[in-house]
Amino acid sequence: MTDPLDNSGANPWQTRSSTVVYDNGWLRLLEDSVIQPDGAPGSYAYVEAAWPVVGIVPVADDGHVYLVRQWRYPWQRNSWEIPAGKGEPDEEPLVSAQRELAEETGLQAVSWEPLGSVYASASINAHYYLYLARGLSRAANGAQRDGAEQDLISASVPLASAVAAAMDGRIVHAFTVVGLLRAARRLGV
Repeated sequence: MTDPLDNSGANPWQTRSSTVVYDNGWLRLLEDSVIQPDGAPGSYAYVEAAWPVVGIVPVADDGHVYLVRQWRYPWQRNSWEIPAGKGEPDEEPLVSAQRELAEETGLQAVSWEPLGSVYASASINAHYYLYLARGLSRAANGAQRDGAEQDLISASVPLASAVAAAMDGRIVHAFTVVGLLRAARRLGV
């Protein structure tokens, strides 16, 4: 039986050249000269992240998930999200996830289960890794937030309530929505 959602197939795009328009060491803006699938010339601009991004769905034994709220400058609003962050050079995604959970929530986990990976948008080339973290306890050093995270607050809510917020639009962060839905499916919520 053939998978109706099979992703295989030939690349219909041709890259003629690629120009780095901006690079700050973490994010690069690229503009490629391309031949589109219809054969016409065009350009394709996109942002590329230098290192993987990780997101953690930390679920306590009582079924509550820990979320963080912080001000998202480009959106000019607060956003409730799963703990997340970027990896460091040559750091494995799981190690990044363990570090980010401790930094943002002051928690550590005994059990780590991959929830797969995602891409955020066709205009952002960044690999996002999701993890379900369980067996939670306080980390020895507590939360160690950087300067941009000093407004961050953490709260725990029932996983079912967080999923409801993702479904009704109170949670708007796409990576968080995907993480919550995958964790809920994995846990049968």
